[in-house]
Amino acid sequence: MIDLLRCINAHEDTWLVASFREVTNRIVTEGTLGCPICGAEYEITNGVVDFTRGENIAEYEAERAHVSHRREELATRAGAYLDTTQPGATIVLAGLWAYAAQELAEMADLRVIAVNAPRAVKESERVGLVRSAGPIPLASNSCHGVALDAWFNVATVDDAVRVAKPLGRIVGPTSLSASTAVVLAHDEQYWVAEKAAEMIPLRRST
Repeated sequence: MIDLLRCINAHEDTWLVASFREVTNRIVTEGTLGCPICGAEYEITNGVVDFTRGENIAEYEAERAHVSHRREELATRAGAYLDTTQPGATIVLAGLWAYAAQELAEMADLRVIAVNAPRAVKESERVGLVRSAGPIPLASNSCHGVALDAWFNVATVDDAVRVAKPLGRIVGPTSLSASTAVVLAHDEQYWVAEKAAEMIPLRRST
């Protein structure tokens, strides 16, 4: 997962430099990620990479902790919405959707990055945990799909489109616009959209 993470400050895209203090069963539990361009540092604590920059998102986590869902059912919905038919693909499950992270990772043989997940969700070899109060801290065109819940905003939808690969799926609440993605279907709660295909300019040979 670390090779996909990016600094959330506005500058040229680059990998982050990792310094590990503790690794358990191939999972980094304590360490620091540093940006070689702006010098920003992001701590890894108890397996969670923190991009919040000191902003408090605990109240949202507390709200989600009281929501009860059957994880297998949520995983099945997320898998269908995001068209998770490609083994080994990377997807992002944000907020409430992250309850299904481990189940979906095992069911569809995926890597899952859980953003602002409820505290009940734990890191594993297939699931990485990230906290962010702003942008999704991932490289552009790096994920097969992204699912957002109603706690996020329009800016996050724009960012979900950015990190999804061309023709990747984005799932979002009906309270938000699908940004530049093309809506394929929707119900009373969520829409499912697709990122536009990459346009490759053609030039006449001379």
